[in-house]
Amino acid sequence: MNKTKSTVRSFDLLRCWFAVLSAMMLLISMPASAINLDQLVSDGELELNVEIKAQDVAVKQQVALNVEVLSTRPFQEELALPYLDIPNTVVKKDEQKVARSARTIEGTKWFTQKARYYLYPMQAGEFTVPELSIPVNVELTSENVVEGEIQSQPINFTSKMPVSNIDTDALIVSPNAELSVSTDRPFSDEFEVGHAVTATYTLSVANSHMMLLPEIKIPDISGVELYRKPAIKENVFNRLNKSNTATLKQQVTLILQEQGKVVLPKQTMTWWNTKTNQLESLTVEQQTLQVGDAKLLDSLSNTLGSSDGAQTLSNWLSQYWYYLVIAGIFLAAIARLIGKHFIDLKRYFVARQQLNTKKLNIQFCRHVEEKQYSKAVQTIYEITGRKTLSKGTLQLPLDSESNNIWKKLLKLGYAKNTEGSVSSSLSVSLTEAKTLLKAINDSPKTQRTPFRFNWNLN
Repeated sequence: MNKTKSTVRSFDLLRCWFAVLSAMMLLISMPASAINLDQLVSDGELELNVEIKAQDVAVKQQVALNVEVLSTRPFQEELALPYLDIPNTVVKKDEQKVARSARTIEGTKWFTQKARYYLYPMQAGEFTVPELSIPVNVELTSENVVEGEIQSQPINFTSKMPVSNIDTDALIVSPNAELSVSTDRPFSDEFEVGHAVTATYTLSVANSHMMLLPEIKIPDISGVELYRKPAIKENVFNRLNKSNTATLKQQVTLILQEQGKVVLPKQTMTWWNTKTNQLESLTVEQQTLQVGDAKLLDSLSNTLGSSDGAQTLSNWLSQYWYYLVIAGIFLAAIARLIGKHFIDLKRYFVARQQLNTKKLNIQFCRHVEEKQYSKAVQTIYEITGRKTLSKGTLQLPLDSESNNIWKKLLKLGYAKNTEGSVSSSLSVSLTEAKTLLKAINDSPKTQRTPFRFNWNLN
């Protein structure tokens, strides 16, 4: 009997200890299972700040939408901004890494994560940033993580057109913008027909995005064949001032076709300066180069065309007339000597010309075989510089087949500097090179009509 009572008492004691242990386990597990993001927010241990500093902006002006998450507990994962769509607005996420830090506020250690959207309103009006659902992962313990989403409140901002009656696509909006042009050789150099020069326009716009940059339009130029390379756009981030600069580079190669002045026209772009809130212009002045002897002819024309120049010439003649007489006698003697030996001189120069042309023909074929097309083009110019074509063929000196070969050769000769890489399937064969040479060499000759070959592609 006593043994039975002892057993029952032991069983009751064991059951009591089991109940106490279960209660303790329940108390330990309750905080982890009961805590969620809403409770952390209500307890002031988790915060979300979404703000726009500038509420009134101009069309195409950059608007920074800052997103900051703060927590008294460490974050397990990096902040990931959700997709954001606002009508009539270009929305871009900041391409830089999320800024993570820890700081003490009123004696409490806070862990922070910062990220940013860039907004560019494309028209005037009222805009609303909708509620954002920001995913958050917070570590309660090393093995316990609370995850979910916290919501932001809508934010409004206004965009206005800075000036009326202006093309928005061509408008630059920025606190700082620059437009410049550079060339691969100075325009003050001496140029000849067939030479090429490349101009590079550079547009830099601070606090903007490359997709908002307007085009730089370069019109056709008389006496020049233009090859425009596709514009290169990129975003350049400045780590010192934490700002983005959008840049555009537009290259154009000028192949000089005629003697005289060549003018690269003036470029002007409209810029709304958000720092001063004023409409300004970005300008590159026109650039001028001389082809052939135009510089000497212009100088002589200007001298003879003015009264002071005429007086200066008269004084010079009165002072140095005897030198002119001596030079005239000398030239007359030379002319008489040439007259006596004209036939021999003519034969000599014809033979020399034929020899030089043959050498250039061989050189041209070698350049084509080695796919050195720019040198081949220059050799053609040298060959034709020793040829004169009859007046009847000035407007169309080449047949259609030879003209097509010439166009292809020009494209291959200058495409690497103007249009990027050339397709490997595009080339000029040795047979085509000989066909072009034959068309040029077989052109009818004349002794009186000077050579004026038209190399325009169009």
